[in-house]
Amino acid sequence: MDAEKFGCFVADRRKELNMTQKDLAAKIHVTDKAISKWERGLGFPDINTIEYLADALGVSITELMKSEKINESTMMDETVDSVIQVAKKDIEERHKIIIYTFAGTAVLITILEILMSISWNAEKLQFTASVPWAAIMPGFLLIIYGLICKLRGKQSFGAAAIGLCMILIPIILTGGAFLILGIMTG
Repeated sequence: MDAEKFGCFVADRRKELNMTQKDLAAKIHVTDKAISKWERGLGFPDINTIEYLADALGVSITELMKSEKINESTMMDETVDSVIQVAKKDIEERHKIIIYTFAGTAVLITILEILMSISWNAEKLQFTASVPWAAIMPGFLLIIYGLICKLRGKQSFGAAAIGLCMILIPIILTGGAFLILGIMTG
């Protein structure tokens, strides 16, 4: 805060209300010398006095701290802006939850499909499994979604990376199973 700007604001507001320094001092229980000191820009009121000073001058604490009158339209705009920011953060959080839930569900379905496709032929010592392409498709969709978000300058919450993992994990799991079983039977 600028002490001179604050002092001018207090003095102007006091004069608008047709109060003397002594009148204002009496209202907020300080000395008229304290009021004079603030108005000359030589100091600030104690933090415990700010609320009483704002009330006595008929301004909000925000207006007193900013040392300027804020019209209702500006205050409304600031309120609307803060509500919009909170709503945006809420939407982003929900968006993130949806992407993670989608990815987690798709990975689980993919692993289940791989496990269900496993077959073992003991006579030939043959192991077969398949990577379900239908289960990998959500990974491709997340990669495309992540790239679109990137091009639009929006947050993708790692959608492309998650999509890539959704494609690679089933392939690595299936390949690993073949490798392990190949070593065990070979």
